[in-house]
Amino acid sequence: MDVSRRNFLKVSGGTLLLGSLGVNLDPVRAYAQTLRIKTAKETTTICPYCAVGCGIIVHTKDGKVINTEGDPDHPINEGTLCSKGVSLYQIINNPMRLTKPRYRAAGASEWKEVEWDWALDEIAKRI
Repeated sequence: MDVSRRNFLKVSGGTLLLGSLGVNLDPVRAYAQTLRIKTAKETTTICPYCAVGCGIIVHTKDGKVINTEGDPDHPINEGTLCSKGVSLYQIINNPMRLTKPRYRAAGASEWKEVEWDWALDEIAKRI
């Protein structure tokens, strides 16, 4: 492709002009986010990771978490979250997440899936 100096200056000048106009896409992103969670149920909760107690807004649809974000009305974090709190959505929807307790007997090499009642009784006996 043959590019003359004049065409190069036209393209680079146009790019510079469009870039300096300050087109802000934040309102468009915010609107797109509201479309995704429009019919979802909104619940406030507290982050489970540390003792700080940051507030989180959880959006659910049909019993499944579709979005999590920091709660701007919460007095502790005011909408900000640490990296663990931000990744809460990914942890909840991870197909590799364990949903039932597992037990490995002394000397055994394999874990076996057990019921919650049995696991809690075993923990209570050992404490």
